[in-house]
Amino acid sequence: MERIVNRMLAVTFVCAAVFGLIAFLLRNTNHDIVARDDLEFELYEYIDVDLQRLDVTVIPYDGESIRVTYKNDLPLSFEIGDNRLSITESADFVVSLFAGSESEFGLYLYLPRRSFRDIKIITGLGDVKIGRVDSRELSVLTESGDILCEDMVSLGRLTTTSGYIKVNFEYVISETEILSRRGDVDISLPPESSVSVDFQTDTGECHTDLWSGQVYGSRVYSFNGGETRITASVERGTLTIV
Repeated sequence: MERIVNRMLAVTFVCAAVFGLIAFLLRNTNHDIVARDDLEFELYEYIDVDLQRLDVTVIPYDGESIRVTYKNDLPLSFEIGDNRLSITESADFVVSLFAGSESEFGLYLYLPRRSFRDIKIITGLGDVKIGRVDSRELSVLTESGDILCEDMVSLGRLTTTSGYIKVNFEYVISETEILSRRGDVDISLPPESSVSVDFQTDTGECHTDLWSGQVYGSRVYSFNGGETRITASVERGTLTIV
């Protein structure tokens, strides 16, 4: 009996190896079955993105419509209503033997250079990178993904559990909140800006060359009078202000 079982296992292994070799030899671009698309939408003032693993890049551009391109192992769903564009992962299942490197996957959201009312992006593992997007409120929530905001001009609500947050402010909006439980946070303030940073932490620390040195524990850092107040909370990580 044991000899028969071993023989069956050997046959199964050989068949799997042969199938893998044939699949590799026959590989070409026609076999690269993944979900991808390039779409255009009318202007909507509210935008919601809710994904699991996909990286999200928001790019301002000189266009008149909202453009979305993506590549993923699952198709995305688009819902329109009440002046809102919602983007989520579809429940449909796609079998892809040759999907390519997951590093090539991602959602690219091209937004016209205008003002929006509310932009909300939620990811589990995906990173979020945002260019100079003008929105009355910009909310980003990740589980372990990093958040990078370049030339920030919106009221921000940036939150991550264990990711890294970097914000380069072009203009600081009062009541902006930057929260990280276990990750580090880097904040770059505009030169000569009047800002106070309410630093809240459990075991973290704050470093800055704009104010004297390094501080453990919660406190308020005031720069040039501190007229605009924002909150930066890191439970265990390091806040760096430059």
